Amino acid sequence: MQDMVIGSGNEISPKVIAVKDALRSLNSLEIKLKAPKEELLQTCVANSLTWAEKEPSLECDQSFIPSLAERVSFAAFQPITRSTPSETLKLQQQKLRAMDLKDTLQRLDNSLDSVNENISMVAAKTCYSIIRDAVSVGGD
Repeated sequence: MQDMVIGSGNEISPKVIAVKDALRSLNSLEIKLKAPKEELLQTCVANSLTWAEKEPSLECDQSFIPSLAERVSFAAFQPITRSTPSETLKLQQQKLRAMDLKDTLQRLDNSLDSVNENISMVAAKTCYSIIRDAVSVGGD
């Protein structure tokens, strides 16, 4: 069953764009955090956004296929690089709240808040990593 769309398309469309833009920013930061460690440069966030943007090509009752807005609203709830156990627990709680919501607009708002918080965390971790690496190079 699809979400109830309480807001109008005029409200939802800009929210979808904002969440997608924020997810792309988060992905870029995560890649910067991962790059020095020679890890795969594909992130869970990027995979989730790709999934959300892809139109399902299933031949079934369309009422079972979530809208683009609904798919994007879930894309934000993915683990980020170097998450701590407490950050992972918080993400699990956010996912559960997101699944309980049937209001796409509210979930988009929650998604955007979550992504912006993750952007701040990843930016801080990236800065810390850069400083730590600079100090260790200077200390040799």
